[in-house]
Amino acid sequence: MFIIKSSGEKQEFDPEKIRRTCLRAKASPELAEKIMKAVSAEVREGMTTAEIYRLVFGLLDKQSSALAERYDLRNAIFRLGPAGFDFEKYIARMLHEYGFKTELPPILQGACITHEVDIAAEKDGRKMMMECKLRQSQEIFITIKDTMSAWARFLDLVDGANMNLCPHFDEVWIVTNSRFSLDSIRYGHCKNMVMLSWNHPKERPLPAWIEQKGLYPITILKDLPPEALARFAGAGLMLLKDFITLETGELAQKTGLKKSLVEHLAGEAQAILGE
Repeated sequence: MFIIKSSGEKQEFDPEKIRRTCLRAKASPELAEKIMKAVSAEVREGMTTAEIYRLVFGLLDKQSSALAERYDLRNAIFRLGPAGFDFEKYIARMLHEYGFKTELPPILQGACITHEVDIAAEKDGRKMMMECKLRQSQEIFITIKDTMSAWARFLDLVDGANMNLCPHFDEVWIVTNSRFSLDSIRYGHCKNMVMLSWNHPKERPLPAWIEQKGLYPITILKDLPPEALARFAGAGLMLLKDFITLETGELAQKTGLKKSLVEHLAGEAQAILGE
């Protein structure tokens, strides 16, 4: 049976993907199996992946709002940009939680031209330059051109460092909420680049980094009114774990939101992080 991706491309329906994403949202194995079977019974030839996504979300939401919200992590990441949160700041914060020293550097002078580097990071004595690419659809791939451009930028900065024009970097990373094209992966691996996306590397893609330490963005909250997102962005509250460390009175003051709404959202955040 074939279903239709958002790009219009056909792909064979794989029910195991439903089980895996339910488990990733911390559903029990029994519930993941139940939802996989229920959705599989509803899927028809030509159904879109968006329709299947909504089916799974609805079934999880009937069991627990927190399960549904964790399942919706992909869309929460999509919402970062429109909500006023810079993707590179989110990734820098994520890396900080894993022991990286990070900064958002000024424009750097390479041997030939200047470069905007999204993140400069350091861990275990190695220094990394990182490019962060937020895409509004997983069907917008990071192409070979993107990867070759990042490599060329890295080489110019390496030469610039040898001329004492900029800091030295040992490696280059590309981090995206989307996916890499096959050529992009081949080229990046050939050059020993670190490539982190929604589904790559298979053993530890971007969602695994987020979920292991509960680094869910504030945009994952289902009951957060759209107009309130700007208030959270302005207050610098990007992660649920930052949000819940503050008293509700302080949160209301920081965001300018009603205390009753803040208390409701805090309970929602606790459920997402705690279940």
